[in-house]
Amino acid sequence: MRRLFPLALLLGLALAQIGRPVEALQKALGPLPPGAKVEVEAKGGRLLSATYRGPENASFLARFLEKGTGMPFGQAFLDWYAKNKEALKGRRLTLNLGEDFLLELYPSPFQARLLPRSVPESAFGQDRLVLGQKGPFLRVFSDFQCPYCQRLAREVLPALKARAQEGELRLSYRHFPLTEIHPEALPAAHASECAQEQGAFWPYHDLLMAGRLGDYLGLARALGLDQEAFARCLQSPEVRKRVEEERALALRLGLRGTPTVFAGPYKVPNPFDLAQVLDYLELAR
Repeated sequence: MRRLFPLALLLGLALAQIGRPVEALQKALGPLPPGAKVEVEAKGGRLLSATYRGPENASFLARFLEKGTGMPFGQAFLDWYAKNKEALKGRRLTLNLGEDFLLELYPSPFQARLLPRSVPESAFGQDRLVLGQKGPFLRVFSDFQCPYCQRLAREVLPALKARAQEGELRLSYRHFPLTEIHPEALPAAHASECAQEQGAFWPYHDLLMAGRLGDYLGLARALGLDQEAFARCLQSPEVRKRVEEERALALRLGLRGTPTVFAGPYKVPNPFDLAQVLDYLELAR
């Protein structure tokens, strides 16, 4: 997973409270400051957002962020608040908490709203490479040469594919080849589209994610695909254009690395954690 902040921020931490049962946040916060209250927005009994209303209390807000996200944002927030608290006076601010959460701050009366980062589902356009026929969409923006994408395909996608085949969700693959660092990413994506032309995207996807890059005709042969049709497809500028358009979409959405996963409109903080992916899918129902 290519990111501009340490991978350790995403791995080995407690599950984010967002997406989990509402009661988990209420228990984790403990006593509130005098005159304060926390209101939650739930969806299907799961936490979608939380709003603190009351006196400005930086130390409690730091705890609010850490318990609400399951990530160590507290000290970074305290450092920011010490330098910028004057900017709050009379202004509404929206802070980015990493790439996965937002904090909205409102003045007079003071309130702070924590919510997951989301994208309107209409912004994704048409989903074409889909496994499953019903349920919320799980969109995986991925790169066949990315080792973290290969890890996701190896460790997490098998369970999700099984659930998709049982009708619990729709698993949608979205191309985001990181051409600046992965020379085989675009050719592999193009080849996967050629497999799709013959109804074999997901088996071909699995071979590519096993690290079998380069001999794209050989992979098609291994799956029993029509070799001549596949070879013609590999030369098709129209097929290459499909991949490039999806890459352009990922960049317009502000995505910065792979794999990036959305459950419905909600960006999943740690797609390597199957339990968290399933929590977010519940939010997306």
